[in-house]
Amino acid sequence: MSKIEDALKKAKENRSNISPVASTSGAVEANSVVSGTSMSVVKKSASLIKLMRDEASAGESELTSKGIILQDSTNADVTDSFRFLRTQLLQKSKNGNFIILVTSCVEGADSAFVSMNMGAAFSLDESKTSLVLDCDFQSDHFEEMLGLDYEAGLIDFLEGEAEIGDILKDIGIKRLRLIPSGHKHHIESEYFTTDRMKVLLDGIVERYQDRFVVLNSPAISDSVDASILVDLVDYVVIVAPYAGVSTKELEESIKKIDKSKLLGVVINDIPKWL
Repeated sequence: MSKIEDALKKAKENRSNISPVASTSGAVEANSVVSGTSMSVVKKSASLIKLMRDEASAGESELTSKGIILQDSTNADVTDSFRFLRTQLLQKSKNGNFIILVTSCVEGADSAFVSMNMGAAFSLDESKTSLVLDCDFQSDHFEEMLGLDYEAGLIDFLEGEAEIGDILKDIGIKRLRLIPSGHKHHIESEYFTTDRMKVLLDGIVERYQDRFVVLNSPAISDSVDASILVDLVDYVVIVAPYAGVSTKELEESIKKIDKSKLLGVVINDIPKWL
């Protein structure tokens, strides 16, 4: 833990508006967060995502067993911590909706787990909806987590091979939808600089003020995609594995993010006995 603490201390000294958020897949401990393409894409995304408000949830016990928080989750510590994080984010945004990027400082930090639970935390509020986009085209974390195999996803949409209705997935959580990464073929960093990506995000956020968007990305330490995505979002959270990252690695990751967007660091996989 000392390596993480040292890095966070140095980061705080360098960037006075950043403070840590701690989280684990076992017991979450959230401390604090301080302060082209036609318009049809926008219309389709807005009308389809609006349906998220009314559909019922299913398979809750299975989702809970995988560590995903729900309204009646038995793991109160995890649920309360993500709710606390949600509250801090809303205070930072002055209760406005936003797009947040969840990335990691090294591979294997499981940003997908944090991304899904951040989306789930917003969906717990009946006045809000959330959408999680998997922008990590090199992994299958969401498919493995949910035990599902999606035929189409974000990459297929960006290539023009699918429309928003084809990639918007109901995973069994009311008011939450997932856009999986999609087929892993012809991977290019240019995907996230296209007008189609920008119009998609604008359409998701601007039409409804109750919608919160979470983007999951590869580790920012060695991914061009993550750096590109930083420019498309309002806020960024870095996930660091407990005792699994050096001070230098964490500091280098922090340097790659505009300090006005970086909200904090989530420490993941803290042992339950701590």
